[in-house]
Amino acid sequence: MNPYASAALSSLEEAAIFNLGGAAVAFIVLFIFQVPLSASFGFIILIESTGLMLVGGALGVAGQATTRKITEMVLGKKPQTMDVAKSDVKAALYAMTGALLFAEGAILAVIFA
Repeated sequence: MNPYASAALSSLEEAAIFNLGGAAVAFIVLFIFQVPLSASFGFIILIESTGLMLVGGALGVAGQATTRKITEMVLGKKPQTMDVAKSDVKAALYAMTGALLFAEGAILAVIFA
């Protein structure tokens, strides 16, 4: 299977896990602070998606040749060898999961607005 297709399937699984965790937190916030469920769940999804897209972007930049060369010049030593393809797939996994959660939050915002 294509590594990016595998990352897409894994990102769907991760998004489902993040949704379960977000729903649990939203129910806790509902009972403690009396905040509407849709508002707290949407906010939680927004925070999760932002964090995941930032992590995916950071992993994508860290695997690039320019970043490795700058690290070598600044630190004066050759950075640890990493497989660029694996780094790109990891970055894609986090970025796709974040994008899925963001799209879900946008759809929920349109439905409940």
